[in-house]
Amino acid sequence: MQNQYGCSATVLYKLYKQNNVEIDKKIATLMLSAIISDTLLFKSPTCTKEDKEVASKLQEIAGINVEEYGMAMLKAGTDLSDFSANELITLDAKEFLIGNVKTVVAQVNTASIPEVLEREQEIKSAIEEYIKANNLGLFFFVITDIINSNSQAIALGENASLAEKAYNTKFENNTAFLPGVVSRKKQVIPVLTEAAE
Repeated sequence: MQNQYGCSATVLYKLYKQNNVEIDKKIATLMLSAIISDTLLFKSPTCTKEDKEVASKLQEIAGINVEEYGMAMLKAGTDLSDFSANELITLDAKEFLIGNVKTVVAQVNTASIPEVLEREQEIKSAIEEYIKANNLGLFFFVITDIINSNSQAIALGENASLAEKAYNTKFENNTAFLPGVVSRKKQVIPVLTEAAE
């Protein structure tokens, strides 16, 4: 059976090993950081057994505790206070054609969903502008709580009802809580695509 990798740094580690290239402390720390970031500290459904095994080996080389370091690293990357609403919605935004609906799915990671939602109206206004400027049918904005592995989603656009169908839930004022949803690749795009069929 072919090995499954959730993170490219895991593949990189395997290449280092195959070619007998030593991994120093600095490289190990960088590779471990990439795995933590990609897998949300192993909580993402994209995380594989291989990723966890490689992370365990890298933490030994780096001489750091992966749980402590990982949580500190993820929290450090979640301070969104300096971003404008437009920067927030485009920070990690990808365009897809879902069914025949031109869609953007954007995601931000946070340690506090309520903190981000304090700017809800400002964010929604920025999304509406983006929809008009880019002729979108749906803009799906996912605010992911990296501590508790949940998300709050905002769905706007003339095809926003697609999100309700996809998650079988009512989006009150275009927003809904999505328990356990953290991965755009595995838990958003396939779900929206299936609902569009």
